[in-house]
Amino acid sequence: MRITRIVLITVIMASSLAAHGVNIFTLVEDDSILCQCYYNDGSPVRNQMIEIFRTSGVKLLDGQTDDAGYFKFLAGVKEDLKVVLHAGMGHKAETVIKVSSMPEVSTPTAGKKSVSRKTVQTSPETTGLDEEQLRRIVKEVLEEEINSIRGLILQQQRSVSFTTIIGGVGYIFGIFGLLLYLRRRKQT
Repeated sequence: MRITRIVLITVIMASSLAAHGVNIFTLVEDDSILCQCYYNDGSPVRNQMIEIFRTSGVKLLDGQTDDAGYFKFLAGVKEDLKVVLHAGMGHKAETVIKVSSMPEVSTPTAGKKSVSRKTVQTSPETTGLDEEQLRRIVKEVLEEEINSIRGLILQQQRSVSFTTIIGGVGYIFGIFGLLLYLRRRKQT
């Protein structure tokens, strides 16, 4: 009976540990980077420490996620950045934002005209919307698409494959065998 309890506690602890992994999803928008931080179950990582480093290891900034699990910062430098999330109780996630995914920084050169995305204007007469309304609409559509993709990823993470089940059963048999071995050894 004691062995059964030990196996049950081990299985419960292993499943609860897997349910609390953390993830970071980053989105580059204009001159800033938005980090969305969430647990494997989809709930946001609220009010937790997040740090931004250069690849050389130099810390650029730190802050906290908001109540929805978001953290937004200005890119500031044109190089790969490492984002580290500390979600409490030993939970940690890291991701690297590649320089290739960051916005182009235009630097004017003598004799050449540079055009950045911010200087391109649409006429209110042609769209019927001002720039702020257009930005809000695009942002809402992007958030919907990102949330649907995130939902698909979470659904994939939650699905249990045959190999995972067999691995779990093997793990349980291994622990059970080890306990029986120790019990037999103790009796002799």
